[in-house]
Amino acid sequence: MDDVTTTRRTLPLRIIGHAAMRLLEALMLAWVTWFVVDAVLLAGSEDPGATASAWMHFVKNAAWEFWEHLILVRDPAVRGGAWWLVLACLAVVSFKRYRPSIARLLEGPSENHS
Repeated sequence: MDDVTTTRRTLPLRIIGHAAMRLLEALMLAWVTWFVVDAVLLAGSEDPGATASAWMHFVKNAAWEFWEHLILVRDPAVRGGAWWLVLACLAVVSFKRYRPSIARLLEGPSENHS
């Protein structure tokens, strides 16, 4: 039999791990939100062929555009708007992840919390 060694992570490492996971989740949620909003706005455009291929639009535009707006665009208002979207998504994923713990803390233990 193999000896299974469990490593105990220290509190700072656990906090960094949780923060990194929430940030990754927020970036992915923001990316998907960006694409959906972009596709919806494209669907309402005047160009009749604009929605012909949502997949090609994703490949050509939305796959890179979000990351470009986060870092490469020089306009601080545009870059700030993209980062505000990430911050909003971070709030959503953090609330979703930590809601049961926050509810237990604020409301006390209950059988109804999952």
